[in-house]
Amino acid sequence: MSPPINRATRKRVAIIGSGCSGIAALWALNRTYHDVYLYEAADRLGGHTNTAQWKAGRYTAAVDTGFIVLNTATYPNFLGFLEKLGVETEPAKMKFSVSRDRGVLEWVCGTTLGSVFCQRRNILSPRMWRMLFDIIRFNQFALDLLLEDDSRFGRQRNGSAKYACSTENIGDYLNREGYSAAFRDDYLLPLIGALWSTNPAKSPLDFPAKSLVRFLWNHDLLTSIAERPQWRILKEGSQSYVDAVMRGFPPNHLFLKTAVRHLANDDDGRVRLHLENGKTEVFDHVILATHGDQSLSIINPSATEQERSILSCFQTLQVEAVLHSDPTLMPRRQKAWSSLNYLTLSSPNPRSKLGISKLSLTYDMNLLHHIPKTTFGDVFLTLNPLHQPRRDLTRGRYYYSSPQYTAASIHAQSLLRTIQNKRNITYAGAWTGYGTHEDGFSSGLWVAQEYLGAKLPLEFKNPTDIKERRPKLGLFDHLLRFFILLIQVFVVQILERLVGSRRPIPKPVNGFANSAKLNGKVA
Repeated sequence: MSPPINRATRKRVAIIGSGCSGIAALWALNRTYHDVYLYEAADRLGGHTNTAQWKAGRYTAAVDTGFIVLNTATYPNFLGFLEKLGVETEPAKMKFSVSRDRGVLEWVCGTTLGSVFCQRRNILSPRMWRMLFDIIRFNQFALDLLLEDDSRFGRQRNGSAKYACSTENIGDYLNREGYSAAFRDDYLLPLIGALWSTNPAKSPLDFPAKSLVRFLWNHDLLTSIAERPQWRILKEGSQSYVDAVMRGFPPNHLFLKTAVRHLANDDDGRVRLHLENGKTEVFDHVILATHGDQSLSIINPSATEQERSILSCFQTLQVEAVLHSDPTLMPRRQKAWSSLNYLTLSSPNPRSKLGISKLSLTYDMNLLHHIPKTTFGDVFLTLNPLHQPRRDLTRGRYYYSSPQYTAASIHAQSLLRTIQNKRNITYAGAWTGYGTHEDGFSSGLWVAQEYLGAKLPLEFKNPTDIKERRPKLGLFDHLLRFFILLIQVFVVQILERLVGSRRPIPKPVNGFANSAKLNGKVA
């Protein structure tokens, strides 16, 4: 239990960072009697919440470039907050495709065989059928990682869940269970790369297996598409909720382009901020709504050994997001165009443990944001593009930091409670959970409520209640598992002997390689 809050004490509170966590904390605290100040190093508010304006003649469309979509199953606090603000959402179609080596292999994760086999020759591909079989097998049997009795599984006091995962990473799990290279390279790695903006060079196979499976299960990504939750977008763009929160906030309490260099405690325990402009400010409480590694950098001069030990486990990776209309960063076949399009390149090193060396994700914003092509043309947003879009087709370039997950960071999450509010400093951010907007937003609400007595105008849903749900297997699941095992024993092993399904897909033919060189890129 956290110490009781003296509600008669008015505190001077600083929030460092204006991403979703900082905005959530500010919204919660601004409804109380505390004196709240917001510091942001950038020249705008929102962090990943960043809406650009796409102009076409006298028409303008709002296009999100960071935070884009949410769903109705795992965003209860954020959805409740939007309802209180009167910020409208609308449905979004979330179908994805994979295009390898600029069209050598393309498929769509859809509800019909026509979309799955948009590249007709794949109907006769044993590799393709093996991948589809492994997707069904993984969706069913990976749940066993969550069904295992784990006495170490518990709760944190700061509202997030303690995932005492084994040290087994997803790469080791796939090898142990005999999953195919096709499943790994043409399904799971693109999925991991899209969810956490991970590049294959950063070893996505090191992701803790149990944590990955729990995230996929919580977001209903281990079920058929028909059973998945409804995805939604903010009707006027994600920036609309930031604008709504800031409406009426005193401008003399907001400091843009004001970086906090470091902080330390005065003799009376209050927290002194040392700003980059040389000034200092003193507060009763500071909320660090920044990434874990950024938080460590800010507290480092005065940090305790325990704080350094925990926060040093959190790392980030820079993500480049390019807003453009260049179709070369979409699948080669328009039949494969989806809301989310993963483009990958095969690894040139045959000894690499990964079959792919590069990965990018392109959002078709015409589909996601309901932007008419007849008025605005193609509207794409590409993360970590395989090649830069044509300059005359580029509308904007943005850089975001994305949390990276390892066994060490997952373990460190369970220890965060031991350093929360120890020096009148609390920590919030999407990195304290799975990196989603809901994780970041909920963490901001939590610290405001738990440590500063904020009164929320909504029923706070503890993320732990969602994350600690355990799967339940019914009769259908057991029957499906039985048939999967039969196919695994009597069909898959025979196919492996015949075609060697673990081999990489064929390299591009000479004509394709030459065309790639003409474009200045070699696959």
